[in-house]
Amino acid sequence: MEKIANSEQIILTLHNNFIEAIYSLSLDAKKILLSTFLHIDKKTGNIKIHREDLIKEVGIDPRKYRKDHLKAIFKELMTKVIEIKDLDNEKNWVLLQLLKKVEYKNGYFETSIYPELLPYFEEAQKRLFTRFNIQNIKPLTSIYAIRIYELCKKIDKESKHQEIPIQALKRILQIENKYNQISDFRKRVLETAKKQINKNTDITIDYQLIKERKKYTKIGFTIKDSSAQEKKDLKQLQKELLKTYQGKMINKKYSPTELPWTVLDIAVYSKDYIKLTITDKIRTSQITLSLKTLPSIFL
Repeated sequence: MEKIANSEQIILTLHNNFIEAIYSLSLDAKKILLSTFLHIDKKTGNIKIHREDLIKEVGIDPRKYRKDHLKAIFKELMTKVIEIKDLDNEKNWVLLQLLKKVEYKNGYFETSIYPELLPYFEEAQKRLFTRFNIQNIKPLTSIYAIRIYELCKKIDKESKHQEIPIQALKRILQIENKYNQISDFRKRVLETAKKQINKNTDITIDYQLIKERKKYTKIGFTIKDSSAQEKKDLKQLQKELLKTYQGKMINKKYSPTELPWTVLDIAVYSKDYIKLTITDKIRTSQITLSLKTLPSIFL
């Protein structure tokens, strides 16, 4: 685990083979699994995590704080088997269980991964690993969105664009026998993932369904960097500005020097931070402000 000071980031590093591994988990189990991975002792494979940390890191529903619910999730994780590419030869595969014995003591969950999984956490070759802020998965409510986010972070690091066979993606998601109509697959999986990822995470994704011989066979993913923090800051700023200036704007004239410049125009929206400025037209003239003349982004 890597915590970055003053930025509310908790960085998880996963081997690319694990990102592409084949397994099926519930939404909460997937989030808990990622949280436990943050706390792995990479020498022993042991994991110790406090219940409250577990809940905060991945945004488990507050109504599910009960130990019994978390116990059920760990039971699910202990019974699951994943299919993962062999580290020495990716043409070969390995079947592995995720977690060994789980204990709950004085507010802490203690468990460990199987020794065969440890090499997948040894960061000897950085190019084989993908890093992402686990906070980005907290708002995601679709297991497909989380898995596709992980895959797109891997693509983002490598090339920004990649084509994936539809059947390969469905196999990773363990839905080979579901959503056989392309319209259902697009609606239930792709559009849901795209909407949640673009709204809540540090990347913006788009996709194109690719036809071969009149049949859709591949998905072309394109990834652009964005910033979840910028999105959050912008949303909060919009609320504050409307609350502050709503009453003052209606049918009232301002000179350029009196104008509350932050409410006028979003001309620059950089990766580093949200930068607001005034257009040349506003700089050189007086205008009448009303709620109707506000940029649509504030409404």
